[in-house]
Amino acid sequence: EEHTVTPREISSSNIDITLRGLEAIREQGKGLMHFVESFRRLTSIPKPEMRQFSIMQLFNRVEVLIEPLEKSPGISVEFNRQLPDIKINADENLVSQVLINLIKNAVEANENNPKASIRISAGISDDKSPEICVSDNGPGIREENIENIFVPFFTTREKGSGIGLSLSRQIMGLHGGSLTVRSVPGKETIFCMKFRSRQ
Repeated sequence: EEHTVTPREISSSNIDITLRGLEAIREQGKGLMHFVESFRRLTSIPKPEMRQFSIMQLFNRVEVLIEPLEKSPGISVEFNRQLPDIKINADENLVSQVLINLIKNAVEANENNPKASIRISAGISDDKSPEICVSDNGPGIREENIENIFVPFFTTREKGSGIGLSLSRQIMGLHGGSLTVRSVPGKETIFCMKFRSRQ
């Protein structure tokens, strides 16, 4: 049988329990909204608007866009422009998003590395495909996690969403390319964006 609680019957303990319950509901709601937004981003990638542009042009653009990125004084981020000017056929906005995400991940992975070095370089792979690689000398990725990092919502970071790399791999797939990683824990991690061969 329902009983209406009068003001006199409300104790500080009851108020505390109610507030904790409401806070739990609020946090659960925030988590659910975050999940829905992340899922929406995974399933609503726009079709790439392809055009030809140079990787050096992309580097110049991304270097400006990552300037506000919070990074500790010990982190060095360097774009290697010593290679021939390679052109790719891609959606510059989407490819910029992938490259920024890879750099952001490298910065976050190296927040406790006093001599962190992040390098962004371009080249031609063994199968004659243009590629962009982001390497760092940070803690690396453990072997048991190396394949899982591309699985949606898998994350090793406390505040990570687990969709960045999955989204990035999907974007590269839409370009007919790929996103791969190799890592030696405690030494280096290299993510490579490979584009469709020019041949």
